[in-house]
Amino acid sequence: MKPDITKADRHKVVAAVKQAELSTSGEIIVVVTSQSDDYVHVPIHIAAGVALAVPFILPWAKSFFPWAAVSLWWVIGFQLAAFIGVALILSHAWFRYLVTPRRLMHKYAHRNAASQFLTFHTHATGGRTGILIFVSLLERYVEVLGDTAISAKVSQADWQKIINEMMPLLKNAKLADALVLGIEKSGHTLAKHFPPDTPNPNELPDHFIVVG
Repeated sequence: MKPDITKADRHKVVAAVKQAELSTSGEIIVVVTSQSDDYVHVPIHIAAGVALAVPFILPWAKSFFPWAAVSLWWVIGFQLAAFIGVALILSHAWFRYLVTPRRLMHKYAHRNAASQFLTFHTHATGGRTGILIFVSLLERYVEVLGDTAISAKVSQADWQKIINEMMPLLKNAKLADALVLGIEKSGHTLAKHFPPDTPNPNELPDHFIVVG
């Protein structure tokens, strides 16, 4: 399901991009996605771990439950039941996302950001001065990716400061406001290192891109 973005929000974000690009030769692309992966493999991995732990749990439980001392076939049966039960419970989206490690979510979101950077030709400007502002909502992940010319002059720490200012707005479901803030701050950063050319062509469309 795509993020719920109003027409007014779209206009606000696009207007912010246009305004920011007036003061820089840099180009800004904004991409928002609802999530970067469905993480359906996570319940399987956890369920397999629980099932493998069953033979170690049963002897420990023997002092509390005499029936825990069972034959090999019963152990296999308990493992299978544990695997199926845990996998079914965690297959529900809410539980699945709850148990998915944040680091794994950020890994997939970063991979998605890199893919979107190429998909929307952020690298296609003549001066290699494009940036991508990427937001993945489920993961609460924001990343600013700059092309080679920008990365040579603007550090990731500079982008992180902007991201840190955006995050409180995103956590309060103020997506459009967070994006506008990020665009404005990014525009100021770009203007310091990449002032507008004469002429200053618009090499990339001023689109606010929403992907599934």
